[in-house]
Amino acid sequence: MSLFQRKKKPLSQRQDAIAQKVAGKILQSQRQLAKYLNERTAGLSGKTWLVLLIAFCAAFSSYLLYLLMQIGY
Repeated sequence: MSLFQRKKKPLSQRQDAIAQKVAGKILQSQRQLAKYLNERTAGLSGKTWLVLLIAFCAAFSSYLLYLLMQIGY
């Protein structure tokens, strides 16, 4: 269905260069954050990860149950 589709215009060389620069900065930031988090969590054991996963799932599911209870009233 092409009700609201626009024709894609090709980017100029300047726009393309700026887009590549922005994308490069975003990827660089993501890599730096991933490296930092990897270094911080490198010493955690498997049991610790399992406990953290269970705690996260329990907290998230209890919050969702809370939201569902609020909708009912």
